[in-house]
Amino acid sequence: MTSPQDRDFEILPAVQHDLATLNDRVRRNPRDKVARNVLQVALNVLVELRDGHPGGAGTKPLECLPSYPDLSDCHTTYISGDPHANATHRVVWRDVPPESPGGRGRREVIAVGERQNGRVYQIAGQRLGRPVGFTLAELSALREPVADRARAPRRSHDVPEPAADAPEPQFE
Repeated sequence: MTSPQDRDFEILPAVQHDLATLNDRVRRNPRDKVARNVLQVALNVLVELRDGHPGGAGTKPLECLPSYPDLSDCHTTYISGDPHANATHRVVWRDVPPESPGGRGRREVIAVGERQNGRVYQIAGQRLGRPVGFTLAELSALREPVADRARAPRRSHDVPEPAADAPEPQFE
């Protein structure tokens, strides 16, 4: 396992919204111990992840399932506000390897939310730009690098340039 000093820790900006949503629920219902506990456990999990721990005993790697975006490079950590009930929330995160040899990897928190109907997994997939029905390998093959403009083939002189004020073409 990589030490926390060898990797950066990043919480996607949208995760702050996820946490604010949990906090708003606590503020609206101050006597709701379960809501308060869910928020506290979520914050504790984030601290554990930042400190290099794998998120606790309730953490497992995700798999590629046909009805969800492919999150097979991610992990999920279960969060419960009631120790006697099933976990209702999840933290979805991943360890991203360094982009170059000798570089720093990063641990990235992607989503914090409700498990019901797989909502947190759908949100995580959206945030990573992963549609349902494609594996990571298929998505990688689709994301070929775009040719550099300097190397791109030049337009033929026989094809007229559209006027600057011409309307955009409409496709049906």
